[in-house]
Amino acid sequence: MGLFWIAEGFNAAQLQVSSSAFSLGLNPGLCVLACFVGNVIVSLPCAASGYLGSKLGTNFPGTVRASFGMQGSKWAMIVRAVPCIIYYGIQVSLAGQAVQACTTAIWPSFANWKVNAIPASANITAQQILCFVIFWLLSLPFLYLPIKTLRFLFVAKSILVPLYWTAMFTWSVTAAGGFPDVWRMPSVPLDGMSVGYLFGVCVNAAISGNATFAVNIMDISRHSKSDRAAWVTQLFALPILVTLTELLGCTMAVASSVLYGEVQWNPLVVINNFENRPGKFFAGALFVFFNIMTNVTGNSIPLANDLTGLFPKYINIRRGQFICAVVSFAICPWEIQAKATTFLAFMGAYTLFLGATTGVMMTDYFWVRRGYGINISHLFKPRGIYWYNYGCNWRAFVAWFVALAPFIPGMLQGMGVRIINKGILNLYSWNYVLVVTFSGLLYVVFAMISPVPVRTDDEDLGKLYLIDGLDPEVVTGVSSRFEGKADEGSDIEKKNYRSESSSAIV
Repeated sequence: MGLFWIAEGFNAAQLQVSSSAFSLGLNPGLCVLACFVGNVIVSLPCAASGYLGSKLGTNFPGTVRASFGMQGSKWAMIVRAVPCIIYYGIQVSLAGQAVQACTTAIWPSFANWKVNAIPASANITAQQILCFVIFWLLSLPFLYLPIKTLRFLFVAKSILVPLYWTAMFTWSVTAAGGFPDVWRMPSVPLDGMSVGYLFGVCVNAAISGNATFAVNIMDISRHSKSDRAAWVTQLFALPILVTLTELLGCTMAVASSVLYGEVQWNPLVVINNFENRPGKFFAGALFVFFNIMTNVTGNSIPLANDLTGLFPKYINIRRGQFICAVVSFAICPWEIQAKATTFLAFMGAYTLFLGATTGVMMTDYFWVRRGYGINISHLFKPRGIYWYNYGCNWRAFVAWFVALAPFIPGMLQGMGVRIINKGILNLYSWNYVLVVTFSGLLYVVFAMISPVPVRTDDEDLGKLYLIDGLDPEVVTGVSSRFEGKADEGSDIEKKNYRSESSSAIV
């Protein structure tokens, strides 16, 4: 699990969190501090999720059924699936710029190829869209690789990342002449923002960069041999290793302000400005490799897990990964990358939905069901205790939507709608912490008013199979031991169980 955060914590989107806040006028030291605060905060739900996956041996599509219901869980899967597609596209867009760095390092004339072929309003150049397509095509074979093969590539990334970080940090400090005065200058926020508001936005952006793992990490930790290791790693490795990545992003932005007279918040733009051609090539090539691994493990596989849960009859893990790649191309992700404000607005907005899901899930297990746990067999039993009303747990949905309501004005502000009330905007800048708290408290209140079923007299055979390491396909015989007759959907549920159990990330 420690190697996971060395490898997964280093990607271009993480580098941009601190650098984008610096470009908007926040002092670089405060940028790094805000990132550290955000990473410490998000490590708590990540640790809880890691423990949950290890304890139950189930992944997200299976576990979320306990809190949202057998049918209602599909909403939670959709909520998790959407950012996977968008983040996949963002990573492809960034890595396309790394391909551009490699290409111009070999053929410098490529920098002048079709310069004005695409209007500036498109927010992408002809070179960039060509390199975007090249990286997108390069990624496709990796989606076809089995998990066992990806393990070795993941280990290779874990070895290369510290070396790459050291090289780029050394360059950044050397190019800037050490730590220039900008590190000690007061913050001068742009666009009328206050320092506190911008600090909160940076904290929230740092959280949102890993908020997906607050629900994704159980897909990995379910294979952990130690429940303790599954949550302790998240508490310490995440805030330290990810903050180091964001420190590098800030030092690169500071170096760009010294070298070029303006802040380049996108690290790939900085690399493309390198004059040393071998250095530019290798910096770009390693970024290409790193982003492929990030996209496969952090975006395409989680989406594929969700799609197999939504459409188990038609989609398997591999098909789901290719669907992720195709849709991510269609959303034009370079539009999100166009401006630092747009990037931070997106990062902050989608954190709301993931935070509401996290709050409901964690309070459901650690508070409402404390002492009882989750009956794994019933997660895959139609009409079991997690069927609730028509397959949906209304308490989870009411808590989810009501918790979001106070933050809608702030989200609209990020979309360009002018909001005058500064108090609402300041509230929104800490939206993840607050929405997790609100949704969790609301769910507890509703569960007290209308208690949820927490126990059953059935033996939890699913837990025996998962925890004891027996073949999950044996579960196909479990339904005959339950009272009553399973409905026609039971075959699909069992297919989904086998697909999720055999295809999750290891």
